Amino acid sequence: MTMVEPPNRDALALLRRSDARGFDLLYARYADRIFGFLQRLCGSRALAEDLFQHTFLRLAEAGPRLRVDSDVRAWLFSVARNAFHSHARSRGVEARLGRELVFAPRAACTQPDSGLVLDELERALARLGAGDRELLLLLGVEGLSHAEVALVLEVDQVTVRKRASRARARLAEALDEDAQVVSKSEVRE
Repeated sequence: MTMVEPPNRDALALLRRSDARGFDLLYARYADRIFGFLQRLCGSRALAEDLFQHTFLRLAEAGPRLRVDSDVRAWLFSVARNAFHSHARSRGVEARLGRELVFAPRAACTQPDSGLVLDELERALARLGAGDRELLLLLGVEGLSHAEVALVLEVDQVTVRKRASRARARLAEALDEDAQVVSKSEVRE
């Protein structure tokens, strides 16, 4: 995995020398993003905490072997994603994904209606399949590029673009369905 963000080179160099400061720098830079992704992905804070610990334990173990030009952000999201899928397979919970998702608390919004919009978006995301939700979280929430998502999902960029297009269409449909339900309930009142 290449195309590292320039600030990570120093942290990776330290990590390669087994200097804990390298781990600390990368943890500080990515911990919140990885935890938020896992919490949204698996819907359980306790499970997200376990998978989060696993992800950073893997960084501590494999960090000294990472190349200085590694894309650490994509690598960490890959580890987190793979840990989630391994857990899901081992527990047979794949069929239950998407039910009763617990989302991380959002930052305070400055506009009064923005909280409603975020709630609608979170409900629509929760109704998507795990693959669509995962892809949209990586692209839209975590801000990974198509190239980085391709690394995380171990597919080519064209596949990411096609899947993203279909996932966005399904998200739009879910949002439209929610809007129709809301407008029907308003008419009844």
